[in-house]
Amino acid sequence: MEAKEKRQAISISLTKHEKVILQEKASAYGLSLSAFLRLAAQEYPYIKKNVSDKNQHK
Repeated sequence: MEAKEKRQAISISLTKHEKVILQEKASAYGLSLSAFLRLAAQEYPYIKKNVSDKNQHK
């Protein structure tokens, strides 16, 4: 079993409106804002590659 890595706090700048939008999206998936942002960051390279691949086949 892997040792659980301790999380560290970071700060990002968002407008109040941006924060509300992200919190609503996170909540729709049953996630905290932090979990939503972590998952989005992990998935972004795959999504970007898929979009790029589709655009090349047009």
